Amino acid sequence: MSTYQYELAFRQYIAAFDGTNNLSPAEFKSLFDNVHHKDFNHRLMDEKVIGRDGMMHLKKARTSMTREEIFQLHSKNYASGQKVTLIHFRKIGLDCIDIKVRLVTGDEETAARVVNTISGGQVVVSREIDESVPLKVLEAKCASAVYKWVEVGTYQTNM
Repeated sequence: MSTYQYELAFRQYIAAFDGTNNLSPAEFKSLFDNVHHKDFNHRLMDEKVIGRDGMMHLKKARTSMTREEIFQLHSKNYASGQKVTLIHFRKIGLDCIDIKVRLVTGDEETAARVVNTISGGQVVVSREIDESVPLKVLEAKCASAVYKWVEVGTYQTNM
């Protein structure tokens, strides 16, 4: 059920990014709060580097972004009139969603892909995906499954 609640909240959130800026800051914050968990963490994409051997290697992203940093970034993008279009929203595992969106700011257009882990109807971990590297979605899906099993293990049952 939490995946369904998340999808509704997420679709409402990206619908706000229509380029009109017609929401008050309080309404925008409310939409953001409905989508992002209080312990939200956004993991950045790994960096591609060319080694001395001439081969391309992936360098792990050293930092991640907090909920507050993401809110500031999204607020800035909303204020600049950014338009967001959903390309796909796919459930790929236990409370794990693969999302791809198109971002348009002025004449600049990009696409972003993330794999989100859902907890309580909100995204708790978001991982940027580099589509040029095979199996990155599968890696994020496995990391999501591990997170969910740890989460399940923290709550006692009556069995």
